[in-house]
Amino acid sequence: MLHINFIMKHTFIFLSILALSILSFKNLSASNKAIEPGNLVIQWNLLTLKVAKKANQNSNLASRTAAIEAIAVYDAVNSIKHFGTPYHYFVAPTGAASAQAAVVQAAHDVLVNYFPNQKEFIDSALNSSLQNITDGPIENGQKIGAAAAADIIALRANDGSSPLTTYAGPANPGVGVYRPTPGKFAPGIDVEWGNVKPFLLKDAKQFLPEPPPAIGSDEYKKALAEVAEIGEIKSTKRTEDQTHIAQFYKQDAELTVNEGLRELATIHKTSLEENALIFALVDIAEADARIEIWGGKYGYLFWRPVTALNASEDGSVKDYTKWTPLINTPPHPSYPSGHSATITAGYEILKKFFGDKNRLELHTTTPGEPNRIVASLSILEWENGYSRVYGGIHYPFENTAAQNVGRKIAAYVLANGPKKN
Repeated sequence: MLHINFIMKHTFIFLSILALSILSFKNLSASNKAIEPGNLVIQWNLLTLKVAKKANQNSNLASRTAAIEAIAVYDAVNSIKHFGTPYHYFVAPTGAASAQAAVVQAAHDVLVNYFPNQKEFIDSALNSSLQNITDGPIENGQKIGAAAAADIIALRANDGSSPLTTYAGPANPGVGVYRPTPGKFAPGIDVEWGNVKPFLLKDAKQFLPEPPPAIGSDEYKKALAEVAEIGEIKSTKRTEDQTHIAQFYKQDAELTVNEGLRELATIHKTSLEENALIFALVDIAEADARIEIWGGKYGYLFWRPVTALNASEDGSVKDYTKWTPLINTPPHPSYPSGHSATITAGYEILKKFFGDKNRLELHTTTPGEPNRIVASLSILEWENGYSRVYGGIHYPFENTAAQNVGRKIAAYVLANGPKKN
């Protein structure tokens, strides 16, 4: 396996802080190749996800955090380099300024704002990053970074991301209707996330998919039979590799998106400006995908396979002994798949910048699972999508519908988001 060869002292110091400070996320690697010296966009994206996960943010919240950090970084760099259209903030500096300093200050200020309990760690990372900056006046760059961060923080205030409530529903809501699932039978999370203000979409239901197939339809019965056969915990039809796929991609989807993003940026040696733009577009797309999908989940309230496969004809479930999925069912309604939409939205944008044929070696937070090598971004999208069927927590049609949503969101973000001049 390729090893990370940190080729500048400041890069080594910075990533050492990350490794020592958040040991529980040691598998969130920046990439399998050396990070270009000074490319702080990559490093602070890694730090952002680590900080968010240390704070136990779920995929909805962490995707929002990543998007806000990436937008602050992009608008800060663009204010200095004037290479693209702004997302929102643009104030040209009166003199020379360090774009690298703008990156780290923008990211720092976003993270300290949302995670004040981790301020000491974030401050240490900032100081380490600033020590070796050589691309211009540092203080001027910091001022621009701070202003860009303050702008997007203010813009996202009162965006509907809090407070959030949970959903329990009636004990027997009927055939096809969601209710909490084993093992903890926890109420459904983030009921209002579908009402969060999107980062770029016109509204949260812009690309909402059609309703799921009717219970009893041929499409539904075929899908249910497939997940029953291949997603059961002791299935003899699921191959060893399919089991690995289910377990590998079980981690939060934004981690898989952003690790691939960092690795591609490192492999292709993209510049600070290019990374600022690409990271912003990818994280905007995945954040808006989470919002769009959540509108569908609580709009349709479709039941999970574990409920359907243990239910009586009237939709009631006496117990859950007839069928058990390979992996635990997440606590929210089934249709469509948030995992599939998130990955597809992010990787469709990456295809536009880096092409499809890229060899990636990715890590997972799932204990005991080896790294996974994929030969293309399309293969990664497919594996991630079907991992939810192999895991027994989604029907195939939910994966297809969500991937269609992800593609539409990616196309919209590319057409309407920030872009090079």
